[in-house]
Amino acid sequence: MKKLTLLFITSLFLISCNSVPKNKGAQNVEITYPYSHLKTINTQLFGENKATETLDFIFDVNKLGTTTIIIPRSEWNQLLKNYDDYYKNEIFVHCDFTFEKGGYHWIMADSGFRLRGNTTRIRPMGPDYSHNQGNLKWSDWQKLQGAGKNKYRQSSFKIDFEEFLPEGESAKMAGCMKSVNLKRFQGDAAYVREIYCLDLMRRYKVWTAPRVAYTRVMLNIFEDLTDGSYTELDYGVYEMFENVDKMSLAERAKKVENAWSNNKGNLWKCSEKSYLNPWSLTGENRIGIEDVTTDMKTSKTFSYDLKTNKGQFEEAKAELEKFVYDLDGLMYDTPEQIAESKAWIDAHLDVELLLRTMACNVIFGMDDDYWANANNYYLYFDTAKKGTGKVYMIPFDYDHVFGNPVGGDAVNKDPLNWGKASGAKPGERPLMEKVLAIPEYKELYKQLLMDFTAPESDFGKEKSQARIIAWQEMVKPYIFSRDITYDHDTTREIYDNGGYTSNKYFLLRNPTVWEGKRKAVEKAIKKDF
Repeated sequence: MKKLTLLFITSLFLISCNSVPKNKGAQNVEITYPYSHLKTINTQLFGENKATETLDFIFDVNKLGTTTIIIPRSEWNQLLKNYDDYYKNEIFVHCDFTFEKGGYHWIMADSGFRLRGNTTRIRPMGPDYSHNQGNLKWSDWQKLQGAGKNKYRQSSFKIDFEEFLPEGESAKMAGCMKSVNLKRFQGDAAYVREIYCLDLMRRYKVWTAPRVAYTRVMLNIFEDLTDGSYTELDYGVYEMFENVDKMSLAERAKKVENAWSNNKGNLWKCSEKSYLNPWSLTGENRIGIEDVTTDMKTSKTFSYDLKTNKGQFEEAKAELEKFVYDLDGLMYDTPEQIAESKAWIDAHLDVELLLRTMACNVIFGMDDDYWANANNYYLYFDTAKKGTGKVYMIPFDYDHVFGNPVGGDAVNKDPLNWGKASGAKPGERPLMEKVLAIPEYKELYKQLLMDFTAPESDFGKEKSQARIIAWQEMVKPYIFSRDITYDHDTTREIYDNGGYTSNKYFLLRNPTVWEGKRKAVEKAIKKDF
């Protein structure tokens, strides 16, 4: 525990987030604002119109950042109470946020702070008596509730810099981010799986993929707002990734070939049975605007959750429904129908981008995606004024990869029939079924699989392992913290496991995934001829 003047704390953050001395005292601390302990310092790196360069710097995966959350004990306790009331709630509490990287610092005062995630969401302190509201295994829940009252553990967090601002005001970190996500490495003792996937997707021109980087996470919990005493906790190493929102949409607009035109269209978060077929649109909790409070009974979640233009919900819903019904109606019985279907697909989709996304998912063993589990993607309709008129799939959430599948052995599943191999029935995944029914696009998909898994490619064993080893060496000194307890699929050290369901996905020792996936691709393509 430390007692420091607020001015001293601020100046130290400007020097280094790691330089705060231990066991120092201070007197006559006066706090005017109950939550904002620091003033906002919003460093501009490359100018207001250089969002891409700024984001590339912040999310440089080869450099380690340091994130600090500064929060009063009263707000921390409210966070815990919110979790106990309903563990999936999305209610923010107050905090100050700081981030340091490469000699630059940002301080975002009075930001919103909450827990996030599905399987990664657990109580960040003390016994966990609430996760039984969901589907956690009894044995896992017992392990969580058994933690000591004062034990801290890693959970996943979201920070929104504008949550508590008056309407009309903005606070964009570095001028290009309104929020950021911090995710623990659940089920990944290698501390690399999701980092590797999102980095490789961007290498393979899936420009819709969120940026990602490593960061240390520190928590400073103020115990007494009258004398400035606080508890500093090292929360270990996390992945920090871009939020999918209007800011990330704007950064990508016209930045690459065939990109969408602006960020004014409708953005949908799609999860849990979002098949993009007609019957997935009907019934309770299918299409709507999410509202998750601390009351489980009245909270609302939807398979298709509108994230933008919420004031025009009915128009957005009609647009989504028309896209799904038109897609479902594509026919392939005659040459004329095939030509008409291809023309519709070309007008409404960036086919190569879609196939690049799916090819990446397949080689990662990602069966928690649209094609397999109808989950974990966004749809962006670039249909506002001067838009391209196309619909784009945005991937996210890559913890079910490389030996951590939703079900079955993801190494040898048929890459040409990924949905069927994962249990999907005919007609349940029309987006991929309709696109791959066009011979030209099926050949493109097969070629992408071959290119992506070539031994000399970025997925090849030599290049992949070089990146993985370098990242692990960078974060290895910071993995273990004496301040937290390691449970529920988190580890205090890095080691190369084969995933929790398969021994075929070792990343650094044989047998490795790299040759295995290449062989599976070659076998499937040879069989298809």
